[in-house]
Amino acid sequence: MPILLTRIDDRLIHGQVVVGWAQALKINHIIVVNDEIVKNDMQKFLFRMATPNDINLSILTVEEAADRIKGREFDDDSAMILVKAPADIYNVIKAGGKISEINIGGMHFENNKTQLFDAVFVDEKDIEIFKKLDSMGVVLEVRMVPTDTKRNIIKGIEEKFGK
Repeated sequence: MPILLTRIDDRLIHGQVVVGWAQALKINHIIVVNDEIVKNDMQKFLFRMATPNDINLSILTVEEAADRIKGREFDDDSAMILVKAPADIYNVIKAGGKISEINIGGMHFENNKTQLFDAVFVDEKDIEIFKKLDSMGVVLEVRMVPTDTKRNIIKGIEEKFGK
């Protein structure tokens, strides 16, 4: 299985991802998917510095990621996809990139967002996208680190908002 984890985490590459997830899953390729970061040389430099030397790093647009997933370019890797927001991975899937499960990590506080879980804050747009992903058959689980218990985000949304 080439893509071992697809994670929504607005901090992208940080200790929890590198030490917790990458080590536990023996990741050898981190794929950051975000149209803005691709154009930001300073952020790309910082992410390269934060990535261990034994892990390859790709920083791709949504379209590039979908094309490379469809082209099975990660089949020989033990890869992890990281996106900042639900819309990024939803757009990858809409463009034909097959993703069957998404881990939701940190989605931190912003104005107009409501706390759903410890480090997961959502707004109406996030909820709408999670529901679309769920209707597409994508498994949506909240876990900060691999040892945490999986929690279903749709259940959390229904319990919190009655939606």
